[in-house]
Amino acid sequence: MATAEYSIADMKHFMGMMEGMYDIVRLIDPIECKELEFDENHMIHSHPCYDVWNADHRCKDCSSYRACMSGSRLEKTELFRGTVFHIQSNPVHLVQPDGSRYDCVLELITSTKATETDKKNLVEKERQEYAPALRLRDPLTGLYNREGFIKAVRDVLINGPRKPRLMVASDIIQFRLIQSLFGKEKCNEILLEISRIIRRYSNENAIFGRITEDRFALCIAEEIFNPDRIDHSVEEVRQLLSGTEFRLEVRTGIYRIKDQELSIPTMFDRAEMALDTIRENSRLHYAYFDDSMMENILYRQKVIGEFDAALEAGDYHIFLQPQVTHDGRIHGAEALARLIKNGKIIPPVRFIGILEDAGLIGRLDSYIWELAVQQLKKWQNTEFADLYISVNISALDFYYIDVYETLTSLMEKYGVAREMLRLEITETALMTDPEKQLPLIQQLREQGFLVEIDDFGKGYSSLSMLKDIEADALKIDMGFLSDSENTNRGEKILRSIIDMSRELDMETITEGVETKDQLQGLLDKGCEMFQGYYFAKPMSVEDFEKLYKTGIFIEQN
Repeated sequence: MATAEYSIADMKHFMGMMEGMYDIVRLIDPIECKELEFDENHMIHSHPCYDVWNADHRCKDCSSYRACMSGSRLEKTELFRGTVFHIQSNPVHLVQPDGSRYDCVLELITSTKATETDKKNLVEKERQEYAPALRLRDPLTGLYNREGFIKAVRDVLINGPRKPRLMVASDIIQFRLIQSLFGKEKCNEILLEISRIIRRYSNENAIFGRITEDRFALCIAEEIFNPDRIDHSVEEVRQLLSGTEFRLEVRTGIYRIKDQELSIPTMFDRAEMALDTIRENSRLHYAYFDDSMMENILYRQKVIGEFDAALEAGDYHIFLQPQVTHDGRIHGAEALARLIKNGKIIPPVRFIGILEDAGLIGRLDSYIWELAVQQLKKWQNTEFADLYISVNISALDFYYIDVYETLTSLMEKYGVAREMLRLEITETALMTDPEKQLPLIQQLREQGFLVEIDDFGKGYSSLSMLKDIEADALKIDMGFLSDSENTNRGEKILRSIIDMSRELDMETITEGVETKDQLQGLLDKGCEMFQGYYFAKPMSVEDFEKLYKTGIFIEQN
């Protein structure tokens, strides 16, 4: 069941309605163990929530804490000083004025005087003590769990020396992929090695916790924190995967604690916001939180939260960028994803990376593939019947979806010849797990698909890969030349690649062609097919069809 969401005004109104039905109606933060009160449109922490029982400590087995963590409504009956309290714990998302959400619990409580039977039953239950030390620890690593970490950090902020401190969040990039490739036992070995290294640095100035499966938390004095030390420790952990193609990476988000009265989860959330800004291919593995990140995080949440509805509404479209001969005659096109909301085209840089990080890119790619196949179906028996469409397959697609089954099923569903749908696969994607990927690509070729190796030359295994796999085309990005200061050497290498592809009976397609001089240089080297702004930008299917119907060369700059 989805957790209810309220604005502060709606929550105040709802609590007012409930006050006539229950003895106690209150909103609490069960993690901080505080009652929440409202100051106009702002929420503030009040006294400890257990004050209502005239107690001096947190309740054992707090049902509101469990409700908040699980997102499920829970009920519990407790005996406190001769009174039986029946507590309904209802998890809610409270929407703050800045649009952020605060997880808390609405408690609806009734009370009755305890009978002798009540006392006998409930006193016995109350005697069942939890071992606090165990309850606050992660069972695998022995580090603090979420609850233990929050309590330990709050204690050091209240009772420890006053000094600038940092809240740090770290996680292992693509942890689920590691689990899929190497198994749970290897992942546990990695987590235990991380905890072993962490214990070397644990002291009164550094508090560590394992918050979720692969996410670790650290509260540390700023004066002793060194992010390079984390990278050094990661090198030790990498040894557990030595001899494999996979390179373990850790990213870290850092929040400078300015307001020590801020809730600990909020501090950690801000460290996570910084962490989530780090892309997998970033050279820098750590980032500090700043206020602008809040806007970016809310946008990311919006893209992810609206993804299903956007697919259902058909807001994701294919744009086609022509692939042409030197004189501008269109032979086919590459399908590129675009998000269109309220008539506004949102470029892929604004959603692709977000969907990759959220594990949704496989669903988007398979949706785009289907749009491309549907378009090929529409073109059958028309003047566009000889045109092909190329679609992109990312490295992540191989892990989130069954690429072979998805593609072959689409072609059968729509009755489209397989050679009309070309598959663009990056060299990096092929070499991520070559023992699995290369046979799969061969299977697709045997089924009639044409395979293009995209971004050829950007990786480090190009020649070795060509030895092991047959492909139908190499796609070369003009960035191969522009990214280098030594264009002379680049020109010679490019000519060699084109000559080599011809020897291997492979077509060459150069993308990113933007000028007439670039085109002429590629023609001199023997390149056969081109794609880029010099000929045409990506465009809607309707505009692509209009362009093709003109029967003339694409207008060149």
